[in-house]
Amino acid sequence: MAVSKRRKKRRRRTKKVVSIHNYRVRLNMGVFIFSVIFLYMIISIGIYLTRERISIYEVSVQGSLTRSKSYTGLILRQEEVSYANGSGYVNYYLREGGRAGIGDVIYTLDESGRLSELLFSDSSKSLEESDLSDLKTKLTSYCMSYDSLNFHEVYNMKIEMDYSILELANSSNIANLEQVVQAQIGGAFLQGTASKTGTISYCIDGYEGYTKEQVTAADFTSSYTRKSIKSGELLTDNGAIYKTVTSDQWSLIFPIPEEDLPSYRDKSTLTIQMEKDGFEITGDFSLFSNETGTFGEILIQNYMVRYLSERFLDFEIQELVETGLKIPKTALVEKNFYMIPKEYRITNGENQAGFLIDGYNTEKQEQESRFVSPTIYSSDEEYYYISLEEEGFSVGTYLNQTDGSTRYQIGATASLKGVYTVNQGYTVFRFIEILTENDEYYIVKTDTRYGLSLYDHIILNSKTVKENQVIYQ
Repeated sequence: MAVSKRRKKRRRRTKKVVSIHNYRVRLNMGVFIFSVIFLYMIISIGIYLTRERISIYEVSVQGSLTRSKSYTGLILRQEEVSYANGSGYVNYYLREGGRAGIGDVIYTLDESGRLSELLFSDSSKSLEESDLSDLKTKLTSYCMSYDSLNFHEVYNMKIEMDYSILELANSSNIANLEQVVQAQIGGAFLQGTASKTGTISYCIDGYEGYTKEQVTAADFTSSYTRKSIKSGELLTDNGAIYKTVTSDQWSLIFPIPEEDLPSYRDKSTLTIQMEKDGFEITGDFSLFSNETGTFGEILIQNYMVRYLSERFLDFEIQELVETGLKIPKTALVEKNFYMIPKEYRITNGENQAGFLIDGYNTEKQEQESRFVSPTIYSSDEEYYYISLEEEGFSVGTYLNQTDGSTRYQIGATASLKGVYTVNQGYTVFRFIEILTENDEYYIVKTDTRYGLSLYDHIILNSKTVKENQVIYQ
């Protein structure tokens, strides 16, 4: 018992010792500097990616602009319609656009309708290589100018190919055609020969023999129809069967709106571009009028066969408008300026040009004029244009002439169009005189005093900067 009591007393006397560790945060300067640099880079990249880009454009192009106007023209030719001298099924022996001489066989008429079968019954005859090459050229030309919006041209092309193939296939049969027909075909048989020399067409539309004196505005708004006569068709007696164009000269007549007339009054020739195939043609030009409006006539000496199957043609007239410095439209900026009469500009004793501004001398306690030489941004016959921020110039301030006879109070302003140049590292307004424009560019006048010059550097988008802003390139 005594031993256990002593042990308990010892336990009470034993003190618990707790070890306390002092933890200190040690700052690593290398990690801190790296973190600051990394954060700076992230912020800089973010600002770079989100801010608007400042792009510079060098005025290095002294170009020109053309204005294109589209019109629809009516073709007039020297053409004459021939009529069938009987009735029956027609077969043609000359392709569309072929040249015929007096007495050449153009067509045949037979009552039975078996002539086409007879002509193609001899399978031993085939087209020569040169003939096939000609047909391939026609098809290739059509495919290159194909327009799905004018699908009806497919049928016109098919008719033209039919005529071409028929002419080539029948060329050897024409000489003895009548003997072959009498031996194998019963019924009436007629041959039609050319009475005039000219180009043959099988499209009839009612405008044959039309003159420019008959043209009215209604011709360009009413619906247009034409009939293309094909081999194998049944024709009644005295029906139109083909037409002959006797001259390569043709006219293109088109209505001119009132607002376009000034552009054409002094023209004697015009160059046009056909929308169908992009072909350019130049012809003599003249104007004429009637009670329905004013029309232009382009007289063309050749290429008639190229548009033989057409009556109405869509075309463009490209006109050179102006030549000058070519600048993007996004560079344009407008700014207000004080209008200062030219008669108030003087030259001081140091041969500096400027103005006398009326002011108050606080030291002398009196009114006096002081000489100021501001930056002039533009001028015309009456005024100089001075910046609203120019020192010494403010609304209500007076300008004096040297003899003090008259005064001018500053106040009138005007807006000028210009661009920001950055030739010296900061933006400077430069006046421009716009000659013409299209959807993307202005053509501005060259060699203007206080204005823009070739090889100047300008801000591509004026909305991204302010005047006198430093630009880092």
